[in-house]
Amino acid sequence: MATREARLNGYYSELRKLIEASNYQKVIKAANKIIGEEPKEVEAWRCKVVAQINLDSFHDALVTTIKSKHTIELAFEKSYCEYRLNKVKEAYDTVCTVTDPKPDLRILELKAQILYRLERYDDCHGVYRDIIRTTSDDYDLERLTNLSAVTVHRDEGDESEEEESYELVYNHACRLLALGQVEKALAKLQQAREECVDFLTKDEATQEEINQEVAIIRVQEGHCLQLLGREKEALSIYNNVLKARPDDSALLSIINNNLVAINQGANVFDSRKRMKVATASGLEHKLTSRQRGTITLNHALLAYHTNQDDVCQSELAALIREFPHLNLEVRVVEAALLGRQGKMGQTRQILSQCAAKYPDHSTSLTLMTAQILLSKGEHSAVCELLGELDIKDRHRQGIVAARVTLLTHLNRREEASTVLREAVEWHRNNKTSAEQLGALWREAADFHLRSGEPATAAASLLALHRLNPADVTTLAQLITAYAQYDTAAAQKMSASLPSASLVAGKLDVVVLEATPGHKHSRKAAQHTSPAPPSRTPGSDSGKKVAEETKAKKKKKRKPKLPKDYNPEVTPDPERWLPRWQRKGFKKRKDRRVKEVMKGTQGISSEAADKFDITKTAGTHRPAAQPISSPSSSTQPRRNMPKKKGGGKKKKGSGW
Repeated sequence: MATREARLNGYYSELRKLIEASNYQKVIKAANKIIGEEPKEVEAWRCKVVAQINLDSFHDALVTTIKSKHTIELAFEKSYCEYRLNKVKEAYDTVCTVTDPKPDLRILELKAQILYRLERYDDCHGVYRDIIRTTSDDYDLERLTNLSAVTVHRDEGDESEEEESYELVYNHACRLLALGQVEKALAKLQQAREECVDFLTKDEATQEEINQEVAIIRVQEGHCLQLLGREKEALSIYNNVLKARPDDSALLSIINNNLVAINQGANVFDSRKRMKVATASGLEHKLTSRQRGTITLNHALLAYHTNQDDVCQSELAALIREFPHLNLEVRVVEAALLGRQGKMGQTRQILSQCAAKYPDHSTSLTLMTAQILLSKGEHSAVCELLGELDIKDRHRQGIVAARVTLLTHLNRREEASTVLREAVEWHRNNKTSAEQLGALWREAADFHLRSGEPATAAASLLALHRLNPADVTTLAQLITAYAQYDTAAAQKMSASLPSASLVAGKLDVVVLEATPGHKHSRKAAQHTSPAPPSRTPGSDSGKKVAEETKAKKKKKRKPKLPKDYNPEVTPDPERWLPRWQRKGFKKRKDRRVKEVMKGTQGISSEAADKFDITKTAGTHRPAAQPISSPSSSTQPRRNMPKKKGGGKKKKGSGW
C-alpha cells in the first residue's frame, strides 16, 4: 500500500512539473500513469482533459470526459469541448447539469457565452448582469463589453452609454444602428475607429495588426453609408478592407454580401463571384441567423435577376424552412417569380394572402401587385386595384398621380377628373398641409386646362391663388383660364398683375444682351421672321403673298466641282476602279529570272525537255474542253479590301 501511494505521489510531483513547464504532451502521459494506477482520480482525468484542450484536441478531450465516467465533476470541461465543437445545444444541456446553488464563476461565464450563441439574448443579458453585480476583478471591462454586445440584439436595451474602451463605443454604435439612428451610429463608429488606432499605436502594434482590428469597424461604417445612400463611399471602404485581406471569414462574407446588394441587377458576373464567397461552407457557426437569412435572401434575389428560376426556388424553399422570420419577403419574391412566368392568378392570390396576414404591409403589397400587372400591360386592372386602397392611401399624391395617368391613357378623362376632385376635397376636409393641397390644386388645374375645362381649372387656380396671393405664376395661369370663357373676370384679375417696370427692373440689360442665345443661329433667324399677313382668298394681300412665295422659291444648290475640272473632257468611266482592274493597265515585267528552270537540281536541259509539254506541242492532240457556264465568266469582279496586320491579332485590341 505504501509503495502504491509513493508511486502516486511521484506521478503527481512529475505532473506538477510538466504543468508548470506547459509540456502538455507529457502531461497526458503522466496523467495516464496516475489513471492506470487509480482510475478514480478525478484530478488526473481533469489534467488530461485540460492538456488535450490546450493542444486543441477538443474531440479527444470530449471522449476522455465521457470515458472517465465523471461527467458531473467534469461538466465544465465537457460543456466547453462541446461548445468549441459547435455542439451548442449539447453544451447547454451539459452546463445545466450543474445544480450547485452557487456555481463557479467559470460555469456562469460559459453559460452566458452558450446562451449568446443560441441567440437567447434576454437570458444571456440576465446572466451577465448577475456576474457583474456579484464579481469585481480584472475582467470587469471585458464583461461590460460582452454585455453591451448582447444589448445590441435585444428589443428593449439599456440606455447606459459607458464608453471606457473602443469596444464599448463600437457596441454602442451598433445599438444605435439597430434602433435606426444611422447618422448617430456613423459618428460613434468614427470615434471607435480613432480610439482603436490610438490604443493600438500606444501598444506598439504593427500596421497589419491595426488594419485587422479596425476592419470590422470600417465595414460597419460602410454599412451605415450604404443605408444613407452614399454607395460610392461605402464601395470605397469595402474595397480598401478587402485589399488588407482580413482573416475573419465571417467579415469577408458580410463584405461580399453588401457588395452584391450595391450591384443589384448590374454587374452580374461580379455578383455571382462574390455570392460564392458570401455563401461559403463553415459560416453557419460564425454568423447569426438573421445574417445568414439575409445572405440567403440576397442569393435568391440574384438568381431571380439572372433568370435562374430553379436556383431561386431552391433558395426560397431553404428560407421558408430555416428562417421563418423572412416569410413575407420569401412570398413576395415567389409572387414576382410567378408573375414573370405569366401566372397572374397565382401571383395575385399569394399577395392577397400576404396582405391579409400582414395588414401593416397591405398597402405595399397592393402596390407590388399593381407593378406586376402594369408590367404585363393590364392598365385597367391596375386602375381598379388602386381604387380599392384605403381612403387615406388612395388619396396620396403618388397614388392620385398614377391613377390619373392610367385613366388618361385609357381615355377615361371624366374618371380622372373625378379622382382629382375627390382627392382635393379629401385633403381640404382633413386639413392637410398647405404644400400638399397646393400641389394637388396645381395638378388638377393643369389637367383640366389640357382637357378643355377652363372653368374647373379656374376654380382650382382661384383656390391656389387665395392660398398664396403673392404667387404671380398662379395669377397668370388664372387669368389665362378666365380668358377662355369669362373675359370680364380676366380683365378684373389682370389689374392685380405687377407692372412691367417692376419685372424689368430686376433684369440686367447688359448681361442679357451679352448672353448668346439660340436666336443667333441662321435657322432660328428664319423661324423668328415676322408672321405673314392673312391669306384669305380674294384679298389683295393674299395675292401679294402668293407672288412673294413664288419669287422666294428655294433654288437648287449647285454641285461643288474640283478646281481642275474641264467640262469639255469626258470623264473616264473607269475612274472609280483601282488601277489594276482598268483596261490600259500593264503589268510590270520582272526581268530577274530569264529562264525557267525545270526538273531537279543538276539535271541537263535535254533531259528536262522531255518533261516540257510546250516543246512537244505537235505530238499530242488536245482533249476536248468542257463548256463552262456563262454565269461563271460574266460574274463581275469584286474589289475586295486588303487585309491588314498580316493575320496576327494585335495585343490589347478590343471588340
